[in-house]
Amino acid sequence: MHKRELADWLGHRTSGHVELRVCAEPRLLPLLRSVARMVASGEGLDPDAVTDVTVAVDEAYTSLIQHSVPGAVLTCRYVVAGGYLCVAVSATTSHGSVPDSRTFGWRVLDGVTDAVSAWRLEPDTLRAIDRVVHIDFAKQFARGRGG
Repeated sequence: MHKRELADWLGHRTSGHVELRVCAEPRLLPLLRSVARMVASGEGLDPDAVTDVTVAVDEAYTSLIQHSVPGAVLTCRYVVAGGYLCVAVSATTSHGSVPDSRTFGWRVLDGVTDAVSAWRLEPDTLRAIDRVVHIDFAKQFARGRGG
């Protein structure tokens, strides 16, 4: 899959852009969960959707942190577009592989979001390690709420 810019993924009608960059370390998961809850709540998602976003963020972060290279930076972007809260998470991983869609974690991520994808940039096809892996997902607002 090729690299997508947020404008390509989300369209041009976006708002509420928040970007967070932290060390890809498990000890920061509580902070990352809190930010996810705060952004989702602040954008007006109902309590169930806030929980879904928090669970999805936790699964995406955990998947990337488990395989990140030492010193990697975990990046997370939150954007509201077209009635969705869209989240893009990335980190440099040691194996360069996207998450396996057959794992329990991926199935949870798929189950609590309205759209999910994983991809990596292919700058050097001869090098299969140390690549930035991306996980993008979106959660739709309740009907009547737009972004």
